[in-house]
Amino acid sequence: MAYWAPDLPEDGGRRRHIPRRHATDGGAEAVSSGEMGGWPRAAAEAEAEAEGGGWLNQTSLFVNDWAIRIVVLCSFAAHLVLTLFAGIRRRKATGVRALVLWLAYQLGGWAGTYALGSMSLGRTTQQQQQQLAFWAPFLLLHLAGPDNITAYSLEDTVLAGRQVLTVTVQILGASYVLYKQIYNRDGGGSALLWVSVVMFAIGIAKYVERAVAIRQANLGKMRSSNKKCKLGKRSFGDVKEVGNERTLLVAHGLLHITKGAFIDHSDDENPLKSDAARSQIFGHGWEEMCRVVEMELSLMYDILYTKVAVVHTWFGYIIRLASPVVSATAFLLFWFQGKDEQRRADVLITYILMVGTIILDVRWLLRAMVSTWTYSFLNNRPDCWFHAACLSSGRWRLLRRLVLCLDPCRLLGKEPTRYRMWSGTVGQYNLLHECTHGTIGMFGSLLKKVVSDDSWMEYQYHDARGLAISSEVRELLFQQIWEQLKTAYPAATVEKTNLLSCSSLGYAGSAWKNRELDEAMNFAHAFQETILIWHIATDIFLLVSRQFASPSNSKQVQVIMALSNYMAFLVAVRPSMLPGLKLRSLYKETHKALVEILLKEGYSGSLIERKEKLADRLIEMEKEKQVQISNAPKKVSNWRPGYSNHKSRPAKASVLYDENIILSDGAKFAEVLLSRAWVDSPHITAHIEISPERYERIKEMIPKLEEQVAFDISVMLDYIFKAWVRILMYASVRCTRDSHAKQLACGGELTTIVWILNEHAGIFRIPGDARDETGELGT
Repeated sequence: MAYWAPDLPEDGGRRRHIPRRHATDGGAEAVSSGEMGGWPRAAAEAEAEAEGGGWLNQTSLFVNDWAIRIVVLCSFAAHLVLTLFAGIRRRKATGVRALVLWLAYQLGGWAGTYALGSMSLGRTTQQQQQQLAFWAPFLLLHLAGPDNITAYSLEDTVLAGRQVLTVTVQILGASYVLYKQIYNRDGGGSALLWVSVVMFAIGIAKYVERAVAIRQANLGKMRSSNKKCKLGKRSFGDVKEVGNERTLLVAHGLLHITKGAFIDHSDDENPLKSDAARSQIFGHGWEEMCRVVEMELSLMYDILYTKVAVVHTWFGYIIRLASPVVSATAFLLFWFQGKDEQRRADVLITYILMVGTIILDVRWLLRAMVSTWTYSFLNNRPDCWFHAACLSSGRWRLLRRLVLCLDPCRLLGKEPTRYRMWSGTVGQYNLLHECTHGTIGMFGSLLKKVVSDDSWMEYQYHDARGLAISSEVRELLFQQIWEQLKTAYPAATVEKTNLLSCSSLGYAGSAWKNRELDEAMNFAHAFQETILIWHIATDIFLLVSRQFASPSNSKQVQVIMALSNYMAFLVAVRPSMLPGLKLRSLYKETHKALVEILLKEGYSGSLIERKEKLADRLIEMEKEKQVQISNAPKKVSNWRPGYSNHKSRPAKASVLYDENIILSDGAKFAEVLLSRAWVDSPHITAHIEISPERYERIKEMIPKLEEQVAFDISVMLDYIFKAWVRILMYASVRCTRDSHAKQLACGGELTTIVWILNEHAGIFRIPGDARDETGELGT
């Protein structure tokens, strides 16, 4: 048998005869050993044509052959990276691994789309069509993404409608690839073809799952759905002193509180009457409650950024049971299929795709079966047969223990649920330190040039200089938050709660709780300005009083500095986590004024010495009065709307006042605190000249200053600490819900934890056994 192939232009348009011979095993055709052995007929023909076309045609042939293969491998590699590294966003959102994760997320979407487009529109031979038809379902699986990530950011959930269109187009492209193989097949490879069809159905199901998960994760969609059906409440029984496993199950039972907070939903039913057992969790103090809240936020991360909402449904379980079976069947059929007409590279790539898919399918199946989401799913269906077969019998717990024994975390001595806990790292930004510490290192300078300002500041002030809160500082901080919550939400009887219902006073649930907290905390306005003023005042107080080197007050100083620098970090780096206008120029102008003062004075010495000299100089400048004939401001930047509550410049304002109002207020407040604490300093006197407006502002933060008495330095430190806790709580409850949700994908935030603690306290109230016998707050 013979066939004719067209010659290349060099042969003058003639056609040459390529001899073929019949194989001895049943008449199948094969290319002779001198014509590239077992390579496909079309490939041999194409290469024979390329021999006369020179290096350009040969290069083009090579690129066309390998382009799809490389893109398919890139798609699989991106899918694998997402599987391995998607979980790091719960605790950290920057660094090398986060960068690799972001690149994989972008590459996965591009590679799958490009490959399907090339397969659909490219001109291929029949043998190539069969191969591409078998690869198309794997590309859909890669586009569907792993179960532990759907959206990379909250904005992806907002664009859920666009995602539906993208999914539709890509499914049609993959369908066309499969259609071409079914339409043009010559009867061979039918078994593998129909396995491709089943794999294709699994790929479509998982890709649609991803689109549905992204749509359901949209906060607006959650709010509208909540109007039709109320959030379900779950019971968890009595809470005792237990480990993280039990705490995680408790978090599932209370998740409706956190979810309701994110979508601004409040349950009208009185929790004290309907499920009083849940309030027992407050009897274990702040530590147990914080663990529950951290795990609730981790579960909320699952809802917003993973497929958990669709995986833990009957449809999701069926898909995960079927996927390993179909993948293993496809592997066996391909293993036993003849591969004489397939290239070794294509065979190897196919094996990589199939083995990787089988391993991941088994992983997702085991993960779904032993997940606490499955426990919650079955626990909410007590009449279901699986509830009795799996939960009541104890089989689910046994299976979970067996599977968790295989977790690599066990080999490293880590708790398997530890990844759901907050990392405990907070960003730190200090204005005085920024002005006195000198230049940044070589790596920081290089990074600043190649990345955006926001990314550089996140790295510099959170990753490089972030503070991992110690257990002692954490205990002081959350114990004080606990005391403030007791003040805002005292224990209430059922009758009292009914009389003071939210609806009777015209307030929605969360608005009513925030109003109660406002009344208890006596919060002020101009929030970012307040933070910066107290940040400056705190630094000056600690530097002038030389408390940095005092061992007796080290714990108090540590927690005060951690809070002060953290709130300044939010102003400078994450203003979206604060209420009010997002004016980064506010701290920039303050920083600029500090730099100008420092350059004018030219201080030398160690870092702490330069800071102390700068603090002393700020108080001196605040004492120096300067008369200005005109009411026009000396510096226009000081008088922009929203920068200060001052209406006009006083007749005898200080030199520092004309430099920067925030620095002036901060220095004056520090001067008042130092004078009341009897700090021995040549710059501090017993009589402080301060306007009534300024004195009222400082008393708003420290009401005890109303008492005209002197305080011990440790007592004053305690007042400053409480003031910072109140500032933290205000920022937490007044931050937008979208900002809290976005930060869940960036490692979490301290303010989000405090916010959800407040939501729980507002619902349950603080039980009486959490207070001392006299009714006063415990110490």
